[in-house]
This record gives sequence, structure tokens and C-alpha cells, in this order.
Amino acid sequence: MRPSARRLTARLAVALITLSGLASAAIGPGPAHAVFSNESSPRERSSDSDYADGVEAFEKEDWPAMLESMRKVVDRRPHHDNAWAHIGFALRRMGRYDEALEAYDRSLSLNPHNRRAMEYLGEAYLGLDRYEEAKVMLDRLADECRRVRVSFSNKGFTDGCEEFVELRRAIDKYEVMKGLRPRD
Repeated sequence: MRPSARRLTARLAVALITLSGLASAAIGPGPAHAVFSNESSPRERSSDSDYADGVEAFEKEDWPAMLESMRKVVDRRPHHDNAWAHIGFALRRMGRYDEALEAYDRSLSLNPHNRRAMEYLGEAYLGLDRYEEAKVMLDRLADECRRVRVSFSNKGFTDGCEEFVELRRAIDKYEVMKGLRPRD
């Protein structure tokens, strides 16, 4: 290729790149391609005081207070999938399984990728002796963990898929307790 043809080719390439950038800017940004954990920051209290109060009640195992706080959150923001998962958790711990299942269903209908809701739902199934459904939830959670493959090592975030590990541990314990597998 002659030098003048190379210069023309280079100018055309620069023009195409420039036009491409201008077109992208005019159209606006595309969808985000990052995937984040559904965990909240371990260092900062939520700016939603009701949600933060609910998390503190969770840490204190004060299920009625947790339920009250999280209900306030969903009253204002009914799309808050994590708050629905927490409501289900509190209800389950209070022995109100039917209501807990409804809350987990609501959480997962809002966000079918909510790993914490999947873990809690699997644990609820075990509490109701619905072992096969718990195993199905574990499989679904395994698929979700493979899909995301995000690990944090950020001074407080845990590595890997903690939700899968927790549900697997609960199922293992259930199997031993029910005689479905020998004790280790």
C-alpha cells in the first residue's frame, strides 16, 4: 500500500472511531455490565434508617423489631427485594412459615437472582420438612453462584458464594438429623 493510501486509511479509521464515540454519546450509555453482590457495605450504616434498624435487629436476633423495621421499608418501597427477604427471615424465625414463604416469593419475584432469599427459602423448606424443594433451591443457588462468579476481598466482604455454603451446610445437617446420611 502506498504512503498516501495508508494515511487515508488511518484518517478513515480515526473518523470512524470518532463518529462511533459521538454516536454512543448521543444515544446515551448502554446497560451496565458490572455485577455486584446483593450484600450491603459492612462499613456503612444504610441511609434508610428503617432498613438500618432492621439490620441491627437481625444482628441482635430481635425478630419482631426486625419485622417491624423491614415492613416500614416495604411500605415506602415495595420493590425492595432485600427487605422482603429479611421479612421472610424474621417471620420464619417467629414460626410463621406460610407468611415467610410469601415474603420469599415476593423477594424472588422482584429479583430472581437474590441469593440470600434463595438461601432463606431453602432453609424454610427444611423447617417444613420439604427436603426435595430445599435441594431444588440449592441447585438453583448453585446455578446463580456460577452465573455471578463475583468474589470480594474488601475488608469485610466474604469470598465466594456464602449463601450456597450456608444452605449446603443446613441440608447436610438435616440429612444427618433425619437419617438420610450417616454422621461424619
